[in-house]
Amino acid sequence: MNINCKTAAIRSSQLRDQNLRGIKKFELWYHIAICRICRIYDRQIRKLGRISRLVGDASATGDKGKLRLSDEAKTRIKNNLQP
Repeated sequence: MNINCKTAAIRSSQLRDQNLRGIKKFELWYHIAICRICRIYDRQIRKLGRISRLVGDASATGDKGKLRLSDEAKTRIKNNLQP
């Protein structure tokens, strides 16, 4: 029933990329509940996902390929980086 940390890391990434369902999702949830290191890793990749979406949104509104973040986006990134 319990998966190892390597499998948990792979599934955590899969959860962000696609819909992880059923027993695989439950096993990931269970492992993260009992493994402090994987819980930290999962939190970090969730934050990176949020930040990359913010940067993607900002780059879509930039001119001539230059990335420009709004003050609101900068604040959200700053808040997401804080533990």
